[in-house]
Amino acid sequence: MASNLTDEEIVELRKLFVDYDGDGSGELDVEEMKKLVDNLKIVTTTDDLDIMYSVLDSDGGGTIDCDELMNTIDGFMREVYTGNEVEESFTHLCSSVVENSQGDSQGDKVITAKDLANAMNLAGVYMTEEEVLSLLNEVDASGDGEIDFNEFRNTILGF
Repeated sequence: MASNLTDEEIVELRKLFVDYDGDGSGELDVEEMKKLVDNLKIVTTTDDLDIMYSVLDSDGGGTIDCDELMNTIDGFMREVYTGNEVEESFTHLCSSVVENSQGDSQGDKVITAKDLANAMNLAGVYMTEEEVLSLLNEVDASGDGEIDFNEFRNTILGF
């Protein structure tokens, strides 16, 4: 079972699962999974959804139970990132935003709410202004309204 997840994360995932298990079967079918993905504002094609569904349906039963969901997420949490990978990701994120002329035009290696919204949009994730500010505030430990490298690194590495 999900060993890299905290007790709180397990409770939240179980609640999320139950919320989207519309028929109360204890399993998510394709339509229920699509609702979950849509409500999380993850932009997917039908092919993307099929791939995502097949990855989550680890036993090949045609539906996703709560353990399959948690074990898959647990597997993602086991990913280990090196300091260099995190720095490259941060630099790439800042560079991508600059290259698209949609934010961080100063090239100052910080991420503002506008930069974050633009980067999320480039990734196909559309968030309201409130959602962007909430995400920024979760990462912005200093409270200055920007995400610097240290805040980004600490969030990615779970410090």
